[in-house]
Amino acid sequence: MIDIRHELSEYLYNFGGNIGYSIRPSERRKGYAKEMLRLALPYCRDDLGLSKVMISCITGNEGSRKTIIANGGIYENTLHEPDEGIDLERYWISLC
Repeated sequence: MIDIRHELSEYLYNFGGNIGYSIRPSERRKGYAKEMLRLALPYCRDDLGLSKVMISCITGNEGSRKTIIANGGIYENTLHEPDEGIDLERYWISLC
């Protein structure tokens, strides 16, 4: 599943980002997330007119972090999400 959010509320800007994805546990570590994100980026640029997207992942989620970086993600910072009690790493991907 991939979820593209072209308009960001304050919460999504800080914690959720423009794109979220999830892979069924039995299908993880097969490159599906990397490919899904790769395919979503041109849509964000060409159809939604975005010049960059923010994607976050929970600190310690190495698979998601590697997926983001493999698609050009540049680390910005880590924020603590108080409602869930988790730390989220924030990355930006330029679409230009």
